[in-house]
Amino acid sequence: MALESSLFDDIISELRRQPLELNEYRVKVGSGRTQTFGVVNRRSMPPDYSRQNWKRPYLYKLLLDFGKEYVDISFNAITVNQNYRAGPHYDRGNVGDSFLVAFGDYTGGELVLHEGPLAGELDIRHSPIVTDFSKTLHSVKPFTGERYSLVYYTFREIPKWGKLCLPPASVRQEEGIYYFYRGDVKITRETRMPHPLKGRIQKKLL
Repeated sequence: MALESSLFDDIISELRRQPLELNEYRVKVGSGRTQTFGVVNRRSMPPDYSRQNWKRPYLYKLLLDFGKEYVDISFNAITVNQNYRAGPHYDRGNVGDSFLVAFGDYTGGELVLHEGPLAGELDIRHSPIVTDFSKTLHSVKPFTGERYSLVYYTFREIPKWGKLCLPPASVRQEEGIYYFYRGDVKITRETRMPHPLKGRIQKKLL
């Protein structure tokens, strides 16, 4: 089912106003700007909500609103790609089906499924696809212009941390300003959750 291009206007405006940060952890997969909202892995600490949630609460709200209206699978994480050129890879951190849709003013940029019953090149601009990308090798063909995409999925639990049990996440507007809430606790730049490496001493390699 194709979606109206106007449904993405607010998300595009927000990403143009403030482009995504570069993600140093995904440079082996591709190049471009990409960040994840919702639940994320935190390296040597238990999974928790992404720092992007409280750094960009308005964008997170737009993503949640879109997901509530148009995404028909359960999800607890959302990856946003901005001009991200993905090479062949599996989404190892996902479990079950993901919802993927692209949008923007671009040419090229077809989704390539390298295996499975849907194998081939797919035009997913405004046309979502739902499949298990943890078991399907996929990539994106070269493109020109502004290409954005959203991936809604369930974060794969990590056995050593036990069952994932986090308080509900929400975005609330207060006096015209959006804030991220972790349960009933407001998380802001001033009261932010600690970074996984905060307080650690990193040893220099000799």
